[in-house]
Amino acid sequence: MKLFVRILSVLAVTWIVNACAVNQAAVDSSKAALRTAIDSNERSIKMLQIVAGQSEQAYKEGKIAESANAEIQNYVLAEQKSIQIQNIILNKSLKDLETKGSINNESLERANQAIRENGNKMRILEEKTKVIVDFLGNETFSKSEIGALFKPGEYRLLADQQDEGKRLFSPIVEKLFSFADKYKGTFTNLKGEIIVTGYSDATPIDKRSRLYRELADFVGVSDPSSSMLNQKLSELRAVAVKELLEKIINQRKEVEGRKLDIKITVLGRGEDIPRGLPDNVPKNDFRRRVVTFYWVVLPVL
Repeated sequence: MKLFVRILSVLAVTWIVNACAVNQAAVDSSKAALRTAIDSNERSIKMLQIVAGQSEQAYKEGKIAESANAEIQNYVLAEQKSIQIQNIILNKSLKDLETKGSINNESLERANQAIRENGNKMRILEEKTKVIVDFLGNETFSKSEIGALFKPGEYRLLADQQDEGKRLFSPIVEKLFSFADKYKGTFTNLKGEIIVTGYSDATPIDKRSRLYRELADFVGVSDPSSSMLNQKLSELRAVAVKELLEKIINQRKEVEGRKLDIKITVLGRGEDIPRGLPDNVPKNDFRRRVVTFYWVVLPVL
């Protein structure tokens, strides 16, 4: 009987030692995973800062729209803050596992939960950032002269002019859909945008003309300046281009059943000098009468 009791005692001690060994192995594994996650997060913060710098440079060079750069900068700041919060949680879990008397099944589970949640968030971050980096590597700017689209003094597109417009603007829509196609298996909520900006020359509009009266009505000023009228003219032409782009986009969606949401933003810059022209370009230079485009495709950030 005594021998049997001694055997049970030995078995009990052996079980406790083995249980502690397994528990310690699990703790060591979690501590290593926590340290790896914290280091990886710090690298992600630096990587995001590089992306922000690339976006800012692309904007300064005119390769991407101001609104796209602003959205990317906000995304970087928000994600960096989120990662810092994640690291606070991970560091607390690591401290609990390194403090004797604090190690128990609950602290170990909290640590493993923190590791899993951090891993999921970092995977989403990686996928979103991959799209942004790809987007920044594209030339998203284009420009079209409007002489072939709008007759002098006109801001509406006639039927025959719309055919020429479709030929000119369809490639812009194609760029959006082609870019989005690369990520349709990863994201179901990509969003697109086209920024349409109209420009005019600085030629004064004849006060006796129908165009002057119509533009003055739009502006709502009794004696508008030439720059005010040209700004409104450039805006109205950009609106006409927007309406044509909407037709092209809708036709594309009907044919292929794609669900990419594309917003079109319209700006009228009037007598401002378009990108790519010298500051001393003549007032009536035809190259000032253009519509420019920026396209944007980003995940919902």
